[in-house]
Amino acid sequence: MKKHNQSQNEFERIERYLTGRMDNKEKLDFEASLKTDPLLSKQTEEVRALLHAIEEKKLREKLDDFHEELTAGERRVMSVRPFQKYIIAASVALLIGLGIWLLSVRKTPDEKLFSQYFKPDPGLITPMSTTSDYEFYRGMVDYKQGKYKPAINRWNRLIEKKPDNDTLNFYLGVSYLAGGNSKKATDFLSKAVKYPNSILINEAWYYLGLAYLKEGNSREAIRSFRKSDLEESKLILKEMEE
Repeated sequence: MKKHNQSQNEFERIERYLTGRMDNKEKLDFEASLKTDPLLSKQTEEVRALLHAIEEKKLREKLDDFHEELTAGERRVMSVRPFQKYIIAASVALLIGLGIWLLSVRKTPDEKLFSQYFKPDPGLITPMSTTSDYEFYRGMVDYKQGKYKPAINRWNRLIEKKPDNDTLNFYLGVSYLAGGNSKKATDFLSKAVKYPNSILINEAWYYLGLAYLKEGNSREAIRSFRKSDLEESKLILKEMEE
């Protein structure tokens, strides 16, 4: 993955966003830019990874200091009361557990790309007046608010009656992907791409590629991205093929 040069001001701006130090207006402006500026999105993920690495280094240093103090204490105290032995054993277990956790949070290249590029589709405009598709648009309101489970529940009831609806399959797939269920997402998005005349066909191939990426299936991810005309698909393909 290629790195991009950042100015000090841009770095500090991204850092303020990631650490929650922006006011509401600046945050809204920044998030609007994230949706339209792939370079800013990429730089933001790079800063996020940097901050994560710094925090991980600090945690490792604290663990090393604690372990050194524990070892020194064991040298000073030759006779340890039974309850103190349990404390030491629990501390060692905690250290081991934290070590396993540190290993588990390290992302694979595919997972890093997924985190960098995945943002839920903005959704459809919801009509203000009454509509015969009330349940669908009520689910769309939930979806836009990040309430993916309620949206999925509503749309699953609709998909039972309209299993071949490309829009339902697409948004169910994206909702499951946003909720962390890449397997379900792949199932629904695989149906959504079966409709070449759909207005969402390019988006469907793109999110199907992201679902495969989340599952670690790079081969199918590349195949899906190649069928999408979205600019994001071209960018992610370039990174995967370098």
